[in-house]
Amino acid sequence: MEDKQLPVHLEGSYDSIYGNFGYRFAALLLDGIILAPISVGFFVFNSMDLNNVYAGILVSNAITIFYHIYFPTKFGATPGKLALGLHILKMNGDAITYSDAFRRYLPNLLLGLIAIINTLFAVSKADAKVYNDLSWMKQSEYLQSMNSSMFYIQMICINALLFTSFFIFMFNERKRSISDLSGDTAVVKKYYLKQIKEVMNK
Repeated sequence: MEDKQLPVHLEGSYDSIYGNFGYRFAALLLDGIILAPISVGFFVFNSMDLNNVYAGILVSNAITIFYHIYFPTKFGATPGKLALGLHILKMNGDAITYSDAFRRYLPNLLLGLIAIINTLFAVSKADAKVYNDLSWMKQSEYLQSMNSSMFYIQMICINALLFTSFFIFMFNERKRSISDLSGDTAVVKKYYLKQIKEVMNK
């Protein structure tokens, strides 16, 4: 199947075999909800002491990376996508490997690294006593004030990636995002997996 690519549609079917924006967005929200308790836990942990932030952001990001690489490789999709009946395939129809999943997550990982560097730099400049005496909301504002220009650039990068990914997604036949292009993958509806594999094996 190395020279083949996933079909744009299945013969005799008028339904798209690819996850549309509604499916993908709902899956993204579900993944966010699943990861929310971990995020909240580390948020509380970080608010207890400035020095906790160093370990907190590194461990929480490591868990997020594991989530988006392990589940797609082991089960074909993240829990959010699985719940919506979606499945990630390589463009040649094969199941994705850890390498594919890593490359697929790479655009988000690069943004995450920018956020980590910005936060660590802000923490290094912050005063522990001032930080620890603030409320959790004021703590976030305080850290951002330590590196305001870089946090602004970070938000520009995030919004640019989201807009570009949405534009690419809406104007390609296989509904591929930037992550899909990076990993050479596509997100299909699990309902059509058997038919897709039959077509790819012809």
